[in-house]
Amino acid sequence: MAITLEAIELRLAALEREVSELKIEAGRSRNVTSRGARLIRESQEQHTNVVARWRALRERFGIQGQPIGAKQLRKRLIASGMNPDGSAFSRELIAMREE
Repeated sequence: MAITLEAIELRLAALEREVSELKIEAGRSRNVTSRGARLIRESQEQHTNVVARWRALRERFGIQGQPIGAKQLRKRLIASGMNPDGSAFSRELIAMREE
């Protein structure tokens, strides 16, 4: 079976289109990789500042110790006489907003 020049030209054109599409996709992939690397680098550079500001905020509000989970918080609220299912807190917020 003989392959004609026209068939070869069609196959070559298809291959050239595919190579072109692959080059475009490879360029996008490099941009995503470099953006990801930049974001990681920036976050590492800012980490010390974020930690320092978090400590200052905790000191400002008098927050001490390790965080507790939702279950432990619920137990503590009940032990102090508060109803964690009540809407007193929400009512106060709504009242403040309406003023």
